[in-house]
Amino acid sequence: MAVSRTWLVALVAMASVFVSGSTVVSPAGAAERAVLIPGATVFKRINPIYPIIAATYPYIGIDFHADDHPQVVDYSQDALASDRALRDGVAKADIAVRDVDGPVVVIGESMGSMVASRLAAQLAASSEPPAQNELRFVLIASPEEGVAQYFKVGTFIPILNYRVRRVAQSPYPTAVVIGEYDGWADPPDRPWNLVALANALFGVLYVHGPPSWFIDPADAPAENITVNGNVTTYFVPTEHLPLTRPLRDIGVPAPVVDLADRFLRPVVDAGYRRHDEPGDTRPYLADGEIQRGAALPQIPDRRRREDADTERRPHLGRQEPLADGRRAEMRQRRASESTARETRRQSAERAGVS
Repeated sequence: MAVSRTWLVALVAMASVFVSGSTVVSPAGAAERAVLIPGATVFKRINPIYPIIAATYPYIGIDFHADDHPQVVDYSQDALASDRALRDGVAKADIAVRDVDGPVVVIGESMGSMVASRLAAQLAASSEPPAQNELRFVLIASPEEGVAQYFKVGTFIPILNYRVRRVAQSPYPTAVVIGEYDGWADPPDRPWNLVALANALFGVLYVHGPPSWFIDPADAPAENITVNGNVTTYFVPTEHLPLTRPLRDIGVPAPVVDLADRFLRPVVDAGYRRHDEPGDTRPYLADGEIQRGAALPQIPDRRRREDADTERRPHLGRQEPLADGRRAEMRQRRASESTARETRRQSAERAGVS
């Protein structure tokens, strides 16, 4: 039910993409163009609802660009033939990027983020790589930042025809966007915690896919934004547990579900190392092995502790906090994009689009 409503929202909102508005302008004065790479879909060639799904793709990562007419990369998107789909996506996205005369942002979602990370490496290693100030990447809900971490690099998964790899560094600025409890991008470190695992599976429905397209980087608290080289990671909290969202969808009173959330959340969070207390050495799954080690630095829980004064690291605890200069640059970019989106919304309202 909620999933269908999400698609409906995407379809209605998509109309405003085609209403004239503003675009983000680079310091050199050229408008930045967006190239969008969607995630996997099922039986694309014979799926009767695929045209409806594809019509929503222009809204992928809408808060990370302000191109009124983004280009969507059309590739196989076959989750059961992943390696072939990834190669196909990289080849077609390469053409799309090189056809743009000016700055480009490449935004990939789910499997599309895997295409985008491979494209970044390929472009950087090419004989004529794009300039670093002319190209940036946004990786939304990447499985290679999530479930792929369960396996060793190089592991072959036959059912998906996929060989495990990690998101590599590239010379291009890259934003990694992770929604809390996304079953593909943020699975529990202890999948034997069945409550956390069930919550992550519901997160595939309620956090991954179309809901992830609308993630706004401004929703990530400052302490949840980290930098590792050219990679900036945004870890965005999820207000309600996906596990209890069906109860909200069928009309169970919010106070009742909120009570269930308060009871279940500590159980769910026990499946994630980021919530471990210092010195916790409980086992966890990583890189194909059951491991033990010191707890990751925690994320302040703003739902329970608004006055947290200790800065902790989010999802990828090895990263460094965002530098002041980079933070100011991102604030300026977000302000420009916010102005562009507001102008577009006002134009849509004048045209009668809600």
